Amino acid sequence: MNNSERQPSARRILGIAAVAAIAVTGLAASAQARDETKISVLGAPFGTGSYILCNTLEQISNKHPWLRVTASETPGYVFNLRKLNRDEALKKNTVIGSGPALMGLAARGAAPFKEKLGKPKLIANMTIVAVWLASLDPKLRGGSDIAGKRIALGKSAQINWAVLPRAVIEQGWGVTNVNIQYLGPKPAVQALLDGKADLTIVGGYINPKQSKLALAPPTLELVATGRKLTHIGFDNAAVDKTIAAQFRIVPFTVDAGMVEGNDQPIPTFLDTSSWVVDPSFPEDVAYELTKMIIENVAAFGEAHAVGKLMSPESLAFGWQAEDIHPGALKAFKEAGIL
Repeated sequence: MNNSERQPSARRILGIAAVAAIAVTGLAASAQARDETKISVLGAPFGTGSYILCNTLEQISNKHPWLRVTASETPGYVFNLRKLNRDEALKKNTVIGSGPALMGLAARGAAPFKEKLGKPKLIANMTIVAVWLASLDPKLRGGSDIAGKRIALGKSAQINWAVLPRAVIEQGWGVTNVNIQYLGPKPAVQALLDGKADLTIVGGYINPKQSKLALAPPTLELVATGRKLTHIGFDNAAVDKTIAAQFRIVPFTVDAGMVEGNDQPIPTFLDTSSWVVDPSFPEDVAYELTKMIIENVAAFGEAHAVGKLMSPESLAFGWQAEDIHPGALKAFKEAGIL
């Protein structure tokens, strides 16, 4: 056998290599190809920061290779939890707006819920909320001063602006002989200015890792009046007692100077507004969704002022690993967030 018979020609070698390259490319394309996956997001009432952030998530998903998010307006987080719990068809393809404190009430069947609901898992935080009380009376300094006073809060079902502050007043301070008025954050501030309330609920959105605070619009309007305000925080002992009563909140102190006209630290607590899913939500989709949020977190700040407080480290703030969806947990660990 001559040499040319023993060895393949150069043309044949190139042909085999080309076929192999095409095969490898085809396998890679096949591995990457995926049908479009549609996810629904049950958000919040129209015009709220959470509503806008949910719609921003929808816009971000339009650039993803296969994940598509559709955001919807809802009456609020209580509705979202009830809807997810009652509709089995939603559990594997729906993300809802909620938060740990409200979910804790739902799991216990405590007001505003009349039955025990399932416990969703975290995908990522949207906003982190801090609230406290304010008064025009400099003699009102703490829980021991508010007995018999008129306190204007948010609507009765608003977790941050009504349910949680009342819990700290009653469970933490042990004060029950107060006149609670459920008005809504903006009317509550107006009631204080009109002399129809002795104290009002105030607060804002915060990035605790970066010490950044954006006051809620009604609070900003109150501060802008130039009236001398006394800020009445929820002290650590009261917050700890409230946590012991199974309210899932996180102690926090608003630094002096973060609120215009206030030169004293304000002890209080934090709660989060978050994207959560049923535990049966697909792990690979939860991973991809969380990764997409992490990689595009700056885009939320372009859509709304509270979005500027979002950062990679804020996305899982306040949550224990066991309360985070396994797919999201994987994405957080890969990003070095946990």
